[in-house]
Amino acid sequence: MVRNYILNHGGNEEDTRDIFQDGIMIIYDQRKNKGLDIKNGFSTYLFAICRNRWLNHNRNSKKLVYTETESLSYELDKTEMGDHFLEIEELGFIEARSRIYQKYFDKMSEECKKMLRMMAEGLSLKEIQLSFNYKSEGFAYKKRSICRSRLSKLVKQDKNFKENDNY
Repeated sequence: MVRNYILNHGGNEEDTRDIFQDGIMIIYDQRKNKGLDIKNGFSTYLFAICRNRWLNHNRNSKKLVYTETESLSYELDKTEMGDHFLEIEELGFIEARSRIYQKYFDKMSEECKKMLRMMAEGLSLKEIQLSFNYKSEGFAYKKRSICRSRLSKLVKQDKNFKENDNY
C-alpha cells in the first residue's frame, strides 16, 4: 500500500524504501519510548505514518500546494501520531477530496493561487498586502475572501465532492 501510494504521488522506488523505513522506525520509537499500543490494524497505522511522512517530504521540497491534505498532515504531526488513528476509508476520502480541491485550485488565476498559498502558510494580511502591493489590508482581506469563495464554490459544485460528502 505504501509503495503504491508513493509511486502514484510522484515518488520513486528509493523514496518508497526511505519512507517505509522511516515509518517502521517511528513505530519502533513510539513503542519503545511511549508504550504505543496499536488497537486497530498495524498496516493501517503504518500506512498513515508513511503517508504523513511523504506529505511532509513533498511540502518541505515545495512539491505540494495548498490542499486539505496539508492540514491533515499538520493535525497528525500535532498529535504525534500516537494519539490519533486514521482508518483507510478516511484517508481515501481525504485523498479524493484533496484531488478535487487540487483540480479547481489549478484552474484559479495565478494571483488567487499565490494568495491561497500564502494563506495556507499562515502569512498575515499585512504580509499579503505588502507582497501584492495592495493599498490596504482591507483590500487584501477582500481579495483573499474572493479567492477562497471562488475555490469553495467550484469545489462544492463538483459532483464527486457531493458524492464524498457523506463522511
